[in-house]
Amino acid sequence: MMNDTLLKLTALLNDGEYHDGTSIGTALQMTRAGVWKLIKKLEQYNIPLTSVKGKGYRLDAPLILLDPQKITGLLVNEAVQIEVFEKVESTQYLKKYMQKNKDIQVCIAEMQSLGRGRLNRQWHSPFGQNIYLSLLYPFQKDISELSGLSLVVGLALCHTIETVIGTKEKIGIKWPNDMVIASQKIAGILIEIQAESNGFCQAIIGIGINVNMQVTDVDKITQAWSSLQQLSGTYVDRNAVCAELIRQILLYLDRFSSSGLNTFIEEWQQRDVLYKQPVTLISGNQEHSGIGHGIDAHGHLCLKMTDGSVQSFSSGDTTLKKG
Repeated sequence: MMNDTLLKLTALLNDGEYHDGTSIGTALQMTRAGVWKLIKKLEQYNIPLTSVKGKGYRLDAPLILLDPQKITGLLVNEAVQIEVFEKVESTQYLKKYMQKNKDIQVCIAEMQSLGRGRLNRQWHSPFGQNIYLSLLYPFQKDISELSGLSLVVGLALCHTIETVIGTKEKIGIKWPNDMVIASQKIAGILIEIQAESNGFCQAIIGIGINVNMQVTDVDKITQAWSSLQQLSGTYVDRNAVCAELIRQILLYLDRFSSSGLNTFIEEWQQRDVLYKQPVTLISGNQEHSGIGHGIDAHGHLCLKMTDGSVQSFSSGDTTLKKG
C-alpha cells in the first residue's frame, strides 16, 4: 500500500523551499533517522532533490503523489473500491480478485516494476510521474458480447484527457488501443477478460497515461510519445486525472453494457487516425496493407485492399505507412 508518511513528506516539500530534518521530523512525528530513510527512498526512485547542509532538503520539481482519499473525494458518488500502491509488479494484479468479488475495484500504482502493454511489450513506469491504473469491472454479459470493449474504453480515455487539460487538439485513437496526438502516443490500454457461467464475466481494464514524464526518459521508449504536461505546459495533478478517468470509464461502460458498441461507432470515427490512411497491419506472422476503412459492428479493423475489397481484422499491430 501507499506509504502515508511519504505522502506527507512530499506534500511538505512541495512548496519548493528547504526543510531541515528536525522540522520535518517534528511535522511528521518521526525521528531524523526516519526522515533520512524517506529522503533516500525518494532518491532511489530518481526524484530530483537538493540537499544543502544547514538548510535541509527541497524538491527540485513539483511532486504530488497519489492519494486514495483525495481521489475518492473527487469521485463523490461513484461506488468503487480504490487502492493505491507505492510499487507493484503490475496493476493487473487485480486478477486475483476474479471469481471472488463482483464489485468495481481500482488499483493504481506510483510505479510498476513489470508493467506491460499489448503483445507483452514493456511499459516504462517511472515513479510518481504517470498513471498506471487497472479497473476490475463485472459484466452481466457473455464474453462474446464484449467485442469492441477496448475501443469504448479508448473513447472514455480520450474524453478524460481533453477534459482534464482542456486541449483544443482532438486526441485520436490508433486501432486498437493507442491514444495519440500528432502521431505521438500519450496513453494505452490492455484488457483481460475472464468468463464465468450464467452470462457473467469480468474485465480487468489496464490503462497507462503519460502525465508528467519528461524528455529525459526518452531513451527508454522506442516510439514517439508525449505527456499531459507537455500538452498543457504545466504540472498535472494525477489525482484529478484518476478521478475523472474512473468517472468517464464508468459512464462509458454503463452505456456499453446497455447498448453495445453500435452507439459508439460515430464517436469512434471522429477519433480514428487510420481512417482513409495507408495502413500496415501485422497479425501473427502475416503482414497486410490497405487503406483504413473504419471498424465493423464487432470493433474489428476494416482495410480496403488494393483489389477494392474490404477485409476486417480482429487483432493485430497497426502502423501508418510513411510517404
